[in-house]
Amino acid sequence: MMTMTVEHAVSLLKELGDSYAVSMIERTGKSIEDHTPVMNGLAAYYMLDLKGEYEWLDEAVDIVVRIAYDLAIEMMHKQQKGR
Repeated sequence: MMTMTVEHAVSLLKELGDSYAVSMIERTGKSIEDHTPVMNGLAAYYMLDLKGEYEWLDEAVDIVVRIAYDLAIEMMHKQQKGR
C-alpha cells in the first residue's frame, strides 16, 4: 500500500462525499448536505460497499477513521479526567 498524506486522504473523501451528496439529491430529492463532505464520503464508502474496490480509497478511509478514533479516545480521556 502506498503512503498517503492526511491532507490527500481528506481531499479524496471530500470529493467522494460531494459526489455522493449530489447523487442523493438527483436520485431521491433528499439533501444530505447538512453533514460534512468527509462524513458523506465515509457514508458513501460504507453504504456503497466500496471496500476493496480501490486501494487508494481504502487507504484514505483507513487514515481518516484512525484519526477520528484517536480524537474520540482523546476526548473520552479528557472527560474522564474532568470528573
